Order: sequence, then structure tokens, then C-alpha cells
Amino acid sequence: MPTLPTAQPPPTTTSVEGDQLRADVAAALRSGTTLPPYDEVLRLIDTLKGHLAPLVDQAKEHVNEHRLGADAWRQPIAGAEYQLRAGPGDGLVSATRRLQALARCVLQFDRHLHRATEGER
Repeated sequence: MPTLPTAQPPPTTTSVEGDQLRADVAAALRSGTTLPPYDEVLRLIDTLKGHLAPLVDQAKEHVNEHRLGADAWRQPIAGAEYQLRAGPGDGLVSATRRLQALARCVLQFDRHLHRATEGER
């Protein structure tokens, strides 16, 4: 499985990056009666991990800067870190489930972070 890039994107998300994040999440969560090709699932898992890693870093920065509400972030950060470490599983079905769990985590984290940073303004 390819490793995540070490270069960190800028801390603020542009609308183009946000649009791409939402498109990747939608692709991961699309419903259907057939499973997507295994290579596509693995590619989307890596893509979503690439979206999630900077969100986790932003959340940690937010907690370090604001301490207020740090307990509310503890569980989401731990869950996101688990999603970043987790592999795809043993086959297509488990990889698809991992992909969908990762997509829900990215979506939840993105929403949670945007609410927190909007409250600072």
C-alpha cells in the first residue's frame, strides 16, 4: 500500500480542495448493488487518507491553541488516527467497508473542524 506524502498542504482549505474532498467522499459513499473494482477502492482509500491527515493535524493545532473543548476533540482525533492506520482488510468487501468508514470519518471531521474554526471568527 502506498505511503502518504510527507509534504503538508497549507492549513486553510480552498474551495477547490473542499470540492475535491466532497467529490471523493461522494465517490466512496455511492450506493449500488455491485462493488466497485478493487483497484478503485484502494485508490480512494489512499485519497481519503490524504484528505484526513491534514484535517487531523488542523484539529490537533486547534486543540493546542484553544484548550477549551479539548475533551470533545479527543474521541474524534483518536478515531481519525485509527482510520489513518487501518488497512483495507482481506478482500473487496472489507476494503469497501473500510472505504465507507473512512469517507464518513473524513466528512464528519471536515464538518466538525469547519464549525470549530467558524466559531473563532
